Amino acid sequence: MFAMLMLFGGSFNPPHIGHRIIAEIAYDEFKPDRFLIVPSKNPPHKSLDFIANFDKRYSWCEKVFFEYYFEVSDIENKLPSPSYTIRTIEYLSNFDKNIYLLIGEDSLKNFHKWYKWEEILKKVKLVVYPRYFEEKKPYSVDFEYVKLESPIVEISSTDIRQRIKKGKTVKGLVDDKIIIEISKEFS
Repeated sequence: MFAMLMLFGGSFNPPHIGHRIIAEIAYDEFKPDRFLIVPSKNPPHKSLDFIANFDKRYSWCEKVFFEYYFEVSDIENKLPSPSYTIRTIEYLSNFDKNIYLLIGEDSLKNFHKWYKWEEILKKVKLVVYPRYFEEKKPYSVDFEYVKLESPIVEISSTDIRQRIKKGKTVKGLVDDKIIIEISKEFS
């Protein structure tokens, strides 16, 4: 059992520098005993037409999150599909009781739409990193979370895929170790 497990999940389609920056800041601020990067196998809210297969995304994450304090996990590849966060958390809570879930502010805004979101809140502490999103009207949540002190990183996997499709550079937006692979995947 670990004193603290930080869970950072997502489609990582592809993982980008923004993901890396947020993970580094969260690690620095919380110093978790274990920091899991969990690519989603089959995210229920994403169109499978635009998502690279799990093995590729897992491999990209291994190349991007290579420091000893990050652990890229294939847990969602082993759990039933679709990849619901609650399933991952229920599995992990068999081993760790102090789980922190790292999500973006855009996800917080829609958290009440997540599958079994109330159950998730019973099992984790939410850590939210700031995100820019178009909608400026205020939103409210009636549950507790910790806001990560972080700059807003305006990089998205969708923008990266679109840039590649248009033949534009993504240098500086993604780790050099995966540029060639993702350029082939999304062109």
